[in-house]
Amino acid sequence: MGAAQAKVARRVEQNDPSLTILSLSNSIGFVPADVEEELGTYWPSDGFDLIRLGNAIGSNTKLKILNIRNTDGGCLDSMAANGAFMDRLEYNSSINGLWLVNFQLFQGMGHDILKYFVAGNRHVTGIRLTECTLMNGGTRSVTSAAARCPNLTDIKLVRCDVDNEILEEFVLGITGLDRLCTLGLPMNAIGRAGCEVLSTLLRDPKCNLEYLDLCFNFMIDDNCAANLANSMKVNRKLKSIILVGSEITGRGWHDFARVLCNASSLNNTHLSNHVLQDFGNVPLPTNLSILLRLNSNNDKRQVAAQKILLRHAHFDMEPFHREWGMKMLPVAVSWFDRAKCSARRIKSNFDAKKLSAIYQFAKALPMMLVLSPQKTDLE
Repeated sequence: MGAAQAKVARRVEQNDPSLTILSLSNSIGFVPADVEEELGTYWPSDGFDLIRLGNAIGSNTKLKILNIRNTDGGCLDSMAANGAFMDRLEYNSSINGLWLVNFQLFQGMGHDILKYFVAGNRHVTGIRLTECTLMNGGTRSVTSAAARCPNLTDIKLVRCDVDNEILEEFVLGITGLDRLCTLGLPMNAIGRAGCEVLSTLLRDPKCNLEYLDLCFNFMIDDNCAANLANSMKVNRKLKSIILVGSEITGRGWHDFARVLCNASSLNNTHLSNHVLQDFGNVPLPTNLSILLRLNSNNDKRQVAAQKILLRHAHFDMEPFHREWGMKMLPVAVSWFDRAKCSARRIKSNFDAKKLSAIYQFAKALPMMLVLSPQKTDLE
């Protein structure tokens, strides 16, 4: 063991509060030893080094993230084959994030960590897998561990060759994880069938996702956008769909804009999606950018009012005064007054719309504005 590695091991053993991320690798990096020590990078030379580190991790209470990089084709797998490292790792109760890089997940060290450390661990809230193999049962290893992780909020599968078939199995396995709010699937092979699967997930009332990363899935096109946009008609929790690097054109962005502001009627505009607010750093049509900016307001009543003022040149009051009569007039006037305060940045002929609404009430109910005949003294 080198001097830098010995220092990292001691920091773990001594519960150094400044060491919250531990990177375990089986290849010596190209950075100076003092930098590796500062970053908390440890590369064991044999199984005994790995067991020593396992002992230290098991009793450590300051570590938050364990990042294991299997960069040399299975060397770590052979070091951990006797299970001693895994036995000691299970004693740790502070690590809440697990990052695995370049593992086969249907067997070996990656599989064992998911099965024995993650599954059932109430402390783990995030799993990030990069360049890992999900075929041949690897997907099942991930979803089985995730399903038994009661506080899991974050899953990322980066460059894991996730195609439509793997995604369907994966989504089926994570359905029901009601605390999951972040799902990252960047740089994979997701296309139309995969987006249909994701749309079904987003329509599920139990789905609490707020962030979905689909960047650099180059097969995502306008048809995919239509599927995702349709799910936003009922989903009121997702705030971000990152679509950088997709093949979506103006037609696909129009589908999203129509869901964010359905201008077919005042009521439909009011019932539009007022939550979705981010597609990542992508060029968007101006009208869609405006709608996303409006949705960033936490007061969704104001958002609805702003969209109504933005998209409706004429306010049809007939349904309101037909059902509620003149009782609705002060309500309408109050709504316009509140909306004007919250929509100062929107260019709209506001006063004309307000006067038009008042006029419609007066025109529709003329008899209520005429005085009743008065009795004379002679009668």
